[in-house]
Amino acid sequence: MVLVLTSTLLFSIFGLVVLFGVKYWEDKTGRFVGARVRPKVSNFFHTGLVWVEHIFPVLVRTHGRTAIAHSASALYKGVAYIVLHTEHYLEHFLHALRHTTDARAVQPKGFGEPSVFLREVAEHKRKLLHSSVVTKGTPE
Repeated sequence: MVLVLTSTLLFSIFGLVVLFGVKYWEDKTGRFVGARVRPKVSNFFHTGLVWVEHIFPVLVRTHGRTAIAHSASALYKGVAYIVLHTEHYLEHFLHALRHTTDARAVQPKGFGEPSVFLREVAEHKRKLLHSSVVTKGTPE
C-alpha cells in the first residue's frame, strides 16, 4: 500500500513539474501547445456541461416517476415470486418428509402405565372420533 501511494505521489510531482515547464516555455516563446485543438476540446466539454446541467436533470424529472413505479412493481412481483416458490418447495419437502418418516420411530416410548389424566383424554378422544364417524356416515 505504501508503494502504491508513494508511486502515485511521485507521478503527480513529475506531472506538475512537466506542466510548469510547458507553461514556462509557452510564456517565454509566445507559442501555445495544442493551439489548434483547444477550440475543439472546449466545444466538447461545453456540450458535456450543457448535458449535465440542463438536459440530464430534465430527463430525470420526466422519467423518474415512471422508473420508480416500474421498479416498485418489479420488486413486488419478485418478492411474490420468491414467496410462492418458497411455499411450493416447503410443501413438497413436508410431503416427502411425511411419506418417508416412520411415525412409530418418532414417538418416544414411555415406561410404565399412563396416568389417569392421559387415560381420560384418550377415552374422550375415542368418543369424539366415534361420534364424528357416526355423524358423517348418516344421511340427512
